[in-house]
Amino acid sequence: MTALGPRTGPVLANHTTLTWFFLLPPHTILPDGWPYGVRVMPQGRPIGVPPLTTIGGRDIHWAILPGGGSTSPTDLHRVLNGPLLLTAPAALAAAAPPTAPSVAARAAAPVEPRPLTPAQREVGRRLLTGASDAQIAEELGRSVGTVRRHLAGIGRRFGAPTAARKAAALLAGGHLPPPPVQMLAPELAPGDLAVLRVFAGLATDDGLRGELRPTGPFLDRVDELRERCGARTDPHLIALVAFWELLPDLIAPASASGKEQLP
Repeated sequence: MTALGPRTGPVLANHTTLTWFFLLPPHTILPDGWPYGVRVMPQGRPIGVPPLTTIGGRDIHWAILPGGGSTSPTDLHRVLNGPLLLTAPAALAAAAPPTAPSVAARAAAPVEPRPLTPAQREVGRRLLTGASDAQIAEELGRSVGTVRRHLAGIGRRFGAPTAARKAAALLAGGHLPPPPVQMLAPELAPGDLAVLRVFAGLATDDGLRGELRPTGPFLDRVDELRERCGARTDPHLIALVAFWELLPDLIAPASASGKEQLP
């Protein structure tokens, strides 16, 4: 999803079965030669589809909501058959980039600051506080669908497929400062910080121990960190880590100098 960036259409995820469903446009012609582990579902085969409000959890939920775009079968085929480059979406603009990044340096590309719309800024500001889509909609006097369209726009702008990576992009690019908190930072081990870097899209999972790769144990560690940090949501967890300056990559110079401190 990261490699596809804004070209990713709706995706369903199930962390219990470790299965992701990429919903492709109807009547598309699929390439041949899908890699091991990928199954093309027969046309007409029913699958469980949760409500649009189900955007997290270990069972079936929306990893990317409908309405933002559509996944090209050709792009998906290329990504799944090649190295998963966690770089800017432009890396997939050509079938064979002249100079592809090496495997050892597959970190997320720094976000180039670009102005957000006023509506995206207000939605993003509340996303960082841990507010749900419904809470954001109520605070702004907008519909939940409108809020989700703004969140999808933020995701497309930065190639951020998850809520945590949207938060990281907003912070790292200097678009929004982390919300101030009174709670002191908990003691986090280097392994915890490594998990958070991968979760925020600042690094790949190459440096993680095998049992912490992004599967069940990885998500269990994220759940544990969210609880230890007192975070309400994944974006709130990223914002707290940024405020505590535990991951310097999340703090843009402008945000660091103007960060509000509470007594």
